Amino acid sequence: MSTAQWIVTLVGLGLITWIVWYFWLYRRESVQAHAKEGGMQEVDVTVKGGYQPAVIEVQARQPVRLNFTRREASTCGEEVVLPAFGQRAHLPENQTVPLEVTPAQPGEYEFTCGMNMYRGKIIAR
Repeated sequence: MSTAQWIVTLVGLGLITWIVWYFWLYRRESVQAHAKEGGMQEVDVTVKGGYQPAVIEVQARQPVRLNFTRREASTCGEEVVLPAFGQRAHLPENQTVPLEVTPAQPGEYEFTCGMNMYRGKIIAR
């Protein structure tokens, strides 16, 4: 095998390793939702190369307002889907779109982009 082939192989393996780490193994910090007047829990979520924060801790059986703001032109972030709640929303660039859900039980509830590449979750306790 020539030097060029080794370099291409090593770069390819490095790229594959980075993709696996970023999309499946990287653990993002969790954020606790803040309770507002009337018991509504609220969190601001920025969409830019993923969700920030991607892990949101809330109280079960209390309403949660997620304020999604898309800060990128990528088409991947144009839509957010919350399958457990039967909700989806279009996210125009640089506009905040609130979504309200109420986790009925403790557990984990996933949310994704329309292409299922960006991933986040709500952890209800």
